[in-house]
Amino acid sequence: MGIGDSGVLARIQQMGIGSVPLHDLLAVVLSREESDVPHHEDAAADLMRRYPGKRIVDLSQNELNAISGYEYFESLRALAAIEIGRRAGQSRTQLVDKIDSVEDSFKLFAWLSGEKQEHFCAAYLNSKGGVISTKVIHIGTLNMSVVGAREVFREAVRENAASVIVAHNHPSGDPTPSPEDIAVTHKLVETGAMLDINVLDHIVIGSNRSVSLMREGLI
Repeated sequence: MGIGDSGVLARIQQMGIGSVPLHDLLAVVLSREESDVPHHEDAAADLMRRYPGKRIVDLSQNELNAISGYEYFESLRALAAIEIGRRAGQSRTQLVDKIDSVEDSFKLFAWLSGEKQEHFCAAYLNSKGGVISTKVIHIGTLNMSVVGAREVFREAVRENAASVIVAHNHPSGDPTPSPEDIAVTHKLVETGAMLDINVLDHIVIGSNRSVSLMREGLI
């Protein structure tokens, strides 16, 4: 089948992949090969009708399997492509190059508000507050055994960072720091002082607001 035989593929060729409707992109994701694309146009449109307001990035593996008939790895590969797009979009729209205030830190880690699992992250800064990089250190429940100073400061040393801001989200939506959050922060501050790498803040991201432990006087 030539590329002109499919409405979806023809539109992508003519308009560019960045300009076609979302359901066209979804039809391509649902297809194993080029000849399958026309057969998945209706399924893609139906998926978006059946889940009004549902973000495609929240599509579960079971839903994808039911619609496409995929085997496990095929659906995983499709969801991985969707996840790459989601993360790339977040980094593009929420990019912060320099931290001059707590509000800048909130913006840098705002993407965490949409995560369903707890993510512990770190931003590595140069001597002028410029963001060198950000890293996801751990995914899962926050505790001292899994979020140790080694993981945070190993990256800081690699990046030759002058300071660090750590952050994590509360999937419950309430960003009130827990005793464990505070204990982890104090441990990181102590370790950072020994390495001459300042821990400037620990940001806790909730669904509608965020908390700075530095601003709260907890650092």
